[in-house]
Amino acid sequence: MEIGKTIAELRKQKGISQEKLAEMLDISRQAVTKWESGKANPDTENLVRLAEIFGVSVDEICRGETAEKPAAKIHPGGHIFAAVSLFILIAYCVIGGISGNFDGETLIMLLILAVPMHCFTHLIFWGMVKSGEFSMLAGYDSSIKYDTENMKRYLAGLDFMLGFETSSYLFLIAVTALVVPQFEFGVIFLFGYIISFVAGIFFMGYKFGDKIYCDPNDAKRAKRSLPSSVILLVMIFISVGAFILFFELKEYKNNTPEPFPMLGMMFLSVGFALAAYLFEDKRLKKADEHAPLFGKRFIVLNLCAVLALVLMAFL
Repeated sequence: MEIGKTIAELRKQKGISQEKLAEMLDISRQAVTKWESGKANPDTENLVRLAEIFGVSVDEICRGETAEKPAAKIHPGGHIFAAVSLFILIAYCVIGGISGNFDGETLIMLLILAVPMHCFTHLIFWGMVKSGEFSMLAGYDSSIKYDTENMKRYLAGLDFMLGFETSSYLFLIAVTALVVPQFEFGVIFLFGYIISFVAGIFFMGYKFGDKIYCDPNDAKRAKRSLPSSVILLVMIFISVGAFILFFELKEYKNNTPEPFPMLGMMFLSVGFALAAYLFEDKRLKKADEHAPLFGKRFIVLNLCAVLALVLMAFL
C-alpha cells in the first residue's frame, strides 16, 4: 500500500479529519491532501509525528501495515462481579436474620456499595462501551478527539477493577459483621475501599494515558494534570479523616450542635481544594510544556485548605 493510502486509512481509523491532522502537524490541509492522493510524501520529521499520532511505527506507515484493531468488548468479569455483589447483599440479610447478628447500619453500608457504587456504575460503563458514547465519563471533553477502541478498553478495565474491589470489600464487611459483630469496622473498611478504588483509577489512567487520545499533546496535558488530581483527593481524605478524628477525640454526640463549626471547616477545606483543582485544570489546558508544575492559585488555595484544617483543631 502506498504511504498516502496508509495515512488516509490510519487517519480514518482514528476518526481524525484532514483539517485536524493538518492542525496537529502545523501544516496546511492541502499538504495532507497531496500525501493521501500520492502527489507528495511527508518528510522524515512529519513521518515521526504521524507515527506518534496514529500510535504506530514509521516502518508500519511506510510498509502500509494498517491492520485495524479488533473491536473492544466489555470484560465479562464486570457482569459476574455485579451479580456477586448482589448475592453477598442478599446472603448477609438471610444469614444475619437467621443468626441474630443482623445490623441495620451494616445493611445500609452494603446497600450503598452494592447498588449505587457498583451495579449502577457498572451499567453506565457497560452502556458506554456498547454505544461508544462517552459524554457521561467524568472529565470527558467533546472538543478532544479520543481513540474510541482504546477508550472502550479503558472503561472495560475500570469496570472489571470496580467489580473486583467492591465485591471483595462487600465480602469482608459482611463476614466481619456476622463473625465479629462488636468490631467497629465500618469507617476503616470504607476508607480502605475509597483509597484502593481511587488508586486503581489513577493506575488505569496512567496505563491508558497515551492510548485514549489521538493527539499526543492531549495525552501530555492529561498526564500533567495527574499530580493536581492526586492532591485534590488527598486533601478530601485528610479533611474527612480530620473531622472524624477530632469528633472522636472531643467525644461529640451526633445530635448536638458542637460539631457543626468543625463540619463547616471541613467543607471549607474541601471547597478550597476543589477550587484549586479547577483553576489548575484551566491553567494546564492553556499551558505549554515549559510551564511550572503548579500554578500560584493552586498553591495559595491549597494552603488555605490546610489552614482551615488547622483551625478545625481549635474549634
